[in-house]
Amino acid sequence: MTDQGYLEQPDLHVKAPFRAALLTQPGNLREALRQAVADPTKTLFGVGHGIPSTFVTKLIASTKPDFIWIDVEHGMFNRLTLHDAIHAAQHHSEGKAMIIVRVPKHDEISLTTALDAGAAGIVIPHCESAKEVKQVLEEAYYPPIGKRSFSPWTFTPGISDTSLYKGDPFNMGTSNRHTAVFAQIESVKGVENVDEIAALEGVSGLMFGPGDYLADAGLPIQFGGEPHPTFADAFGKFVAAGMKHGKPLIGAALAPEMIPGMIQQGFRAIAVAFDVWGFANLVDGGIKKGREFAQQAGEANGVVEVNGTAEANGKAKADGKAKANGPANGKEPSSKIESDVVVVLNN
Repeated sequence: MTDQGYLEQPDLHVKAPFRAALLTQPGNLREALRQAVADPTKTLFGVGHGIPSTFVTKLIASTKPDFIWIDVEHGMFNRLTLHDAIHAAQHHSEGKAMIIVRVPKHDEISLTTALDAGAAGIVIPHCESAKEVKQVLEEAYYPPIGKRSFSPWTFTPGISDTSLYKGDPFNMGTSNRHTAVFAQIESVKGVENVDEIAALEGVSGLMFGPGDYLADAGLPIQFGGEPHPTFADAFGKFVAAGMKHGKPLIGAALAPEMIPGMIQQGFRAIAVAFDVWGFANLVDGGIKKGREFAQQAGEANGVVEVNGTAEANGKAKADGKAKANGPANGKEPSSKIESDVVVVLNN
């Protein structure tokens, strides 16, 4: 650090190689994926975002991940929260994080909201045929590629219509060049048709839904352990379709040990953290650790737990109440156990 101004300190400038000219427009996810396919060291790592709070969005974005995957299919994001979360993610990551949104199937409002806010990627869940995927592709891209409706509220002429590209004053070209669409395969029928889905030119990558696939196939849902042969075969077909058609895979690593294998299989966008699970594990871990320390403190003071009852020096009253240094004769002990530390919590 120096005493110079911000412009004179380039180390403070976030390197956001795939950002658009404006942070309200999608980052170039298609180019980021293309580079990752060519060079696995450029694999994208991101965060799964299911808590519908822009405060949480800002916290995630401040870590500047490569992407933030917002789940609107199962996360409770209303239209305005989704719009603001996308903007918050891009601004608080200073253009570093590209936003991928999973929208509910056949939900044109969520799709339009995500795209107009500047989402760089769209995940279409429950894809089962090339025909239905084509319909979403038409809604996701502007002409001449598709039939996406042009919004007059995403720019102000002469103020917020800057583009990286020539002849693109309203960033329609930016959206068509940058936006990636992922087909999520999560049913028996989807696996049967995964090859033709992956072959579609407008599909930028593939995602697998293990939970829904297992349920659809009539198999018990499990995370970890030896996979069921039917599941392993289906997942193999999914991976093979991505490799055959040069389509990168996007998914989640439930543990860091999964990452090397996923990269080898063709995953080039991997979520390595999840706000809901992360928060729950943080709280659970703190409570468990506190109880562990409390148990250790009790043992250090000679207090042990027998059949759910706290006993001091191995003796207790007949009514189950703890005693210290006294016989189990119903009389009060000569001395009492006192805590070493008293913590008072104030409002």
